[in-house]
Amino acid sequence: MDDSLDQYSLPVKSELTKLSTIYWLNSRDSKKGRRFTPVYDQRFPLKFRMEYGYISKFLEKNNASGNHYHLVKQEILIPLQGEFEIRLEDIKTKDKEMIKLNSEENKAIYIKTGISHKIVSKDTTGILLVLASAPSSLQDEFEYLI
Repeated sequence: MDDSLDQYSLPVKSELTKLSTIYWLNSRDSKKGRRFTPVYDQRFPLKFRMEYGYISKFLEKNNASGNHYHLVKQEILIPLQGEFEIRLEDIKTKDKEMIKLNSEENKAIYIKTGISHKIVSKDTTGILLVLASAPSSLQDEFEYLI
């Protein structure tokens, strides 16, 4: 049996949806009473080089962020606490999709450029980790209501 921790650095699986990619993150029991889940490793199959990361805290149920798209920035969204609805729309084709994610599932979602996204917290509190290809910039944040 391989005792290497490398096996936990890559997602267990990925699924292409109409407008995104969902990754199932790999986790393991760490020490007594703890769980270990890598959210990024240089070997992770990102479609971009990670340059920026931040945490978004939702303090009310049905609070939303986003309603915009980027032409430069790509993002991976990882729920750390709570349940979220991720609403997506391709700004060119107008295709729409809604994906539910919660922190218990160990899933991440990849949002590429040109896809408008709105994230809605379905719990009274929620924490979302965002890994991005570029820092946030008003020059690359285009309002687009979903």
